[in-house]
Amino acid sequence: MNFIFDMDGTICFKGQPISKRILDYLWQLQQLGHFIGFASARPYRDMLPILDDRFYHHLLIGANGAMAFNEGKPLYYNPIPSQLANEIIKLLDDYQADFLVDDTLNYAIRTEKQHPLLMSLDQNNVAKRVELDQIESFIKIVVLSCSKFEELSQKISQLDVTIHYHSAEGILDITNKNVNKMTGLKQTGLQLESFICMGNDMNDLPLFQQAQHSVLIGTYEPLRLIANHQILMDDKVEHNIISKLEELRQRRDTYEFICGE
Repeated sequence: MNFIFDMDGTICFKGQPISKRILDYLWQLQQLGHFIGFASARPYRDMLPILDDRFYHHLLIGANGAMAFNEGKPLYYNPIPSQLANEIIKLLDDYQADFLVDDTLNYAIRTEKQHPLLMSLDQNNVAKRVELDQIESFIKIVVLSCSKFEELSQKISQLDVTIHYHSAEGILDITNKNVNKMTGLKQTGLQLESFICMGNDMNDLPLFQQAQHSVLIGTYEPLRLIANHQILMDDKVEHNIISKLEELRQRRDTYEFICGE
């Protein structure tokens, strides 16, 4: 089977690395012949620190589908066109918004505040903080805060871009048009038409809509309406994730799994 996992809020929590318990089980799944891939709002740079080196060469779809790596090499980048990106930056400046811009590796920040998202920024020290005019590819723009957040969001939604609102962090991700995790999965060119996914938020919806089987972590209502399974966020969440994966593994060749519940 092919497994595609969201990261934050799905298999790792409160900005901490994915636990050894979960990573060991995922490694076990791979050793049994299953495909393990990850699709995150994080750029590739920030996906690596929450994995361990056993998974560095796996499929890593980053920035909500705007980039992907496999076997440690980039498969594609899908940046916001520069002219449009500059229009967005001007809009953010007009609204005095705090924001982060991700390049293919480096990044630029426009904020004087401490934001929780910045705690997970480049933890492996592989990138540089640069000025905005040094950004070469606008892979993703993240609105961290704004006094007129809803008004700004409406303005951005009228542009030719894709936006994702992350409810847990209260941030807005902006990527190029038609970019999402599902289009990213297709753009890899890997034969993964049939897959099982786990996710927890708005940016996982395109995967859930196409998955053979889907597992919601938490209570995000649009995903709950279409998910095959739901696992609540409590002190048993890691145990329940592993139990569900083991159940799906054992059912993989049965009539029950093919037809669903």
